[in-house]
This record gives sequence, C-alpha cells and structure tokens, in this order.
Amino acid sequence: MNIANWLDEAGLRHPKRAALFEGRRQVANYGAFVALVQHRAAYLIDEHGITPGDRVALFMKNCCEYLELLYAIWWAGAVAVPINCKLHPVEAGWIVRNAKARLIFTDGGQVFAPGALPQLCRELDREDMGALAASTSPPQRPCPRQATDLAWLFYTCGPSDHFKGVMLSHGNLMSMSQGCSPEVAPIDADEAVVYAAPMSHCAGLYSLIHVRRAARHVVPESRDFKADELFELARGFGQITLFVAPAMFTGLVEQGRHQGYDGEGIRTIIYGDAPIYPTELRNVLLKNSYGELLKMELPQWLKVSANDTCAH
Repeated sequence: MNIANWLDEAGLRHPKRAALFEGRRQVANYGAFVALVQHRAAYLIDEHGITPGDRVALFMKNCCEYLELLYAIWWAGAVAVPINCKLHPVEAGWIVRNAKARLIFTDGGQVFAPGALPQLCRELDREDMGALAASTSPPQRPCPRQATDLAWLFYTCGPSDHFKGVMLSHGNLMSMSQGCSPEVAPIDADEAVVYAAPMSHCAGLYSLIHVRRAARHVVPESRDFKADELFELARGFGQITLFVAPAMFTGLVEQGRHQGYDGEGIRTIIYGDAPIYPTELRNVLLKNSYGELLKMELPQWLKVSANDTCAH
C-alpha cells in the first residue's frame, strides 16, 4: 500500500493525459510524469543510497519538480519531509535534524551555510537533471509499503511555538484522500488543481486526490499567490480547484471586485489552515456581489452572530 501506486495507475490508464503545467505551458503528460518520478527515484537510490524509511526533505517554493520529487520519495519507499519555504533556514535546519533527513532539496542547492546541516544530510538543487540519467533501469513499480508505514512527516507549530512532527502513514493519506472528495466536491478528470498555497501544507496533500483521477496540476509562473494570475489561469483552464488560507480567500474576492472578474473558470475554492471570522465570511459571501463568484452559500452548521468568534 504505497500512495505512489495511485500515480503508477494513472500513468498506466491515461499516459497521454496532460499532467503537469507551469502556467499555461504543459511540462508533462501522465506517462512522462511517471517516467520522471521513476528516474528521480533511481537517483535517490543509486546516487544517494536512499532506502525504505529514510527521510528526504523538500524546502523550496512550489514548482513541478516538487511533485516529481514528492512522488519519487514515495516511489523509493522513503518518507517525505515537506518544509514551509517561508521558514528561516535556521528553522528548517532544526526540522532536518529532528527528522533525521538524509537529503534536502532546495531552490539552487545553496540555501544553507556550511555546517548548518547535520553531517549526514546533503543539500541538493531541485533542478539537478542528473536524476534523469541516474539509471538505465529505474524501478518500474513503487516500493511495497504497509498501510502503517510512514509516508509524510509534517511539521507544524502548536501552542508552545515549537515545531512538532506529525506522522502521516500511507494508510492515513489514502483514507484522507478517499474521504475528502465526497465531503468537499467530486473531482472531475477534466479539473485542474492550481497550487497557489505552499505544497508543503494542505495544497500538497490535495495533489493526491487529483493524481488519483489523472487530473491536471498547475503551478503558477510566479510560484506564488497572485489573484490576477489565478484569474487568468482559471479563464484559460476552466474547472480549476485551489486551496487557500482565509487571507488569500479574502484577497481573491477583493481583487475580483476591483477587476470586475465574474468567477469564470473557478469550480471549487477550499479554505483552511487558520480560523476565519464568521462576520468576514458573511461579508464575503452575502454582503457583496461576489457571493455568486464562489457559487457558495453559508453551510447549515455555520451560525453567524455577533458572539461568534471563528469558524474553520
């Protein structure tokens, strides 16, 4: 039970279906996506001795290579340690040491000063194309794993402000993905998920659902959240889904009002990661014309009153 099996199956079923995009430019179809992952997995195994259960960290902004490396880590049977790219390198270094990561991929490969990482951990450039020439016979199938085997080591801050490693198994990720689609919105194969929020967090987890349906994955050219850029992508792709934090959610609506954007192309917006005040949500959805933009109504469980504090 390896979560990478979903990518393997998508590649076998729909090798010609578009998979990865940088802006409007297609980077790979599902057949090529699988091949990239296989060769990157071979690179991890052959060049760096990664074995099942080893931890590999990702400390970089959103990009197509992020998805390639994430699935390559699982393909090799290793554990992904995604780190928020907005953290300071000192904070990221603490996570690397706590996770006992063997490798960390970054933008450019020179984020950490000499001696800042543990002796047994090596920093690599995420654009290292040596991954494609690492092996003439890369692993054709994902490494077998058990449902209880660790897959994603997620670091979060709690009330004490110390980073905590949350252990998500292959079984956890599969159960979450299988339960999410009916609860949120059915995923259509023609849908495109746009990564405006960091892939190190919930946005990356939502990739699993879309890989399972062999849907499209779009990284904005800015590799960041820009409302006007997202509107253009929505118009171009249609049927887009994106995960946003509440502040991003409000920013989309305000920029949409400013530009006169009518919501064309947006199918689903999922928000989370932080509380949102019910009064703010009410103002967004009910008190201006952009309630129609999101095609949403306040859910029955959300009772808005002057005494409410927050809603998730």
